[in-house]
Amino acid sequence: MATCRQLLLALVVVAAAVECTAAFDQDNTPFQPIPDLAVPRIQELGRWAVQQHNNQVGDRLTFVRVNGGQFQIVAPALNYLLAVDTMNVDGTASTHTALIFVQYWTNTQRLDSFN
Repeated sequence: MATCRQLLLALVVVAAAVECTAAFDQDNTPFQPIPDLAVPRIQELGRWAVQQHNNQVGDRLTFVRVNGGQFQIVAPALNYLLAVDTMNVDGTASTHTALIFVQYWTNTQRLDSFN
């Protein structure tokens, strides 16, 4: 009888773990608006994304500001989707979309795309 109870408990624990994992699936967790784009950390992420893009492809864009953005919880980290205003060396203004993965507890930042 004890073995049956232990088996039942194990099944419940496994089912709960699967449910929790599904709840944090990045494909199912929607992006949400960033409530305050003026927060220094958001502007820093935009500036960092422009610097990374310049280093990766040899552009010479200048960061102007983050003018829009969303975030997505991808446990245990966050994705940021930022609209970043830039200026080219010839003075041409443009807006780019940057997707940035941030894992604060490991101090990891990764630029996944910049268009």
